[in-house]
Amino acid sequence: MFRTSRSPGRTLRPAAAVAGALVAAMLTVSGCAAGQQSQTAQQVAAIDGANSTAGHLGLRNVVLATPDGTRYAKGSDARVLLFISNGGLDADTLASVSSPIATSVALSGAVSIPGQFLLDLSGGTGPQIVLKGLTRDITFGESVPVTFNFAKSGSTTANVPIAIPVGRTDQRPTVDLREVEPGASSAGAIEGNG
Repeated sequence: MFRTSRSPGRTLRPAAAVAGALVAAMLTVSGCAAGQQSQTAQQVAAIDGANSTAGHLGLRNVVLATPDGTRYAKGSDARVLLFISNGGLDADTLASVSSPIATSVALSGAVSIPGQFLLDLSGGTGPQIVLKGLTRDITFGESVPVTFNFAKSGSTTANVPIAIPVGRTDQRPTVDLREVEPGASSAGAIEGNG
């Protein structure tokens, strides 16, 4: 039998080094999940609308169409615009839509989402979802709950805002910015007094 002599310090160093490396790796990885203290905790998506998920279906950029004026008045109708992505292999169907802010919801046309497909319901032709008879005024910056019920994937609720208008609405004032005239700055007035 062949024997080697080992010193106790040599057998522990590799084990201690491996253990130290594992602890350092765990601390590094756990730092990635820092939660509310991370630099990205306060970042939001670069889209106006809400997102929600039901099974393999993802509802993306869900918004109410921009109203003609500064708000949706009580009793008016508001069209819901969105994209629905189906990450699954099987097709699904939007069975119904509801909202406590509307007396009813009109779903014109069948909304079928094939597997591995992105359905665009953000305008143009095709099926439409319209909140009918709003029960109160809705203004910019406010979100309303809308529930989407699917045949296979169940239901999901999104807090839906009004889409930000492309241009300025009629009743808001416009600020006229002008260049500072020479000698009219506060720095020039202070220099003249000293």
